[in-house]
Amino acid sequence: MRAKRLLAEYNAGERKFPGVVLEGVELREVDLSRIRLNSAILRKADLRGAKLYRADLRATNLYAADLRGADLRKADLRGANLAEADLREADLRGANLRDASLKEADLHHADLGSSKLKRADLREARVTEAQLDKARSLKEAILPDGTKHK
Repeated sequence: MRAKRLLAEYNAGERKFPGVVLEGVELREVDLSRIRLNSAILRKADLRGAKLYRADLRATNLYAADLRGADLRKADLRGANLAEADLREADLRGANLRDASLKEADLHHADLGSSKLKRADLREARVTEAQLDKARSLKEAILPDGTKHK
């Protein structure tokens, strides 16, 4: 599927796109609030400034995606692959990142207030000035230094 078709269907009211392949797609600054992209492939997608409020991104492959400044508030990212993703200044307040891979992700200045990071893999993630201390659950998360949070 191409970005143009996805946007046309979304604007027509469709919200369910499970398993869709959008590798390398450019969807900058678009409003995709409440979209269901569970199990989708969005590797290396350009989602800078996208509004993904309450999006269902469970088990979605967002490897090396550019999510700088994206609105991911209350998004469901359980089991998502965000390894090497650029999440600088992203708003992840209330997001569910349980079991997500954030390995080597850039979370510089990201807001993770009230987010759930249970069993998330944050190994080698860049968390400089991220609001990680305000996350609700870090239980069993693997921290940037490789230690496991208790």
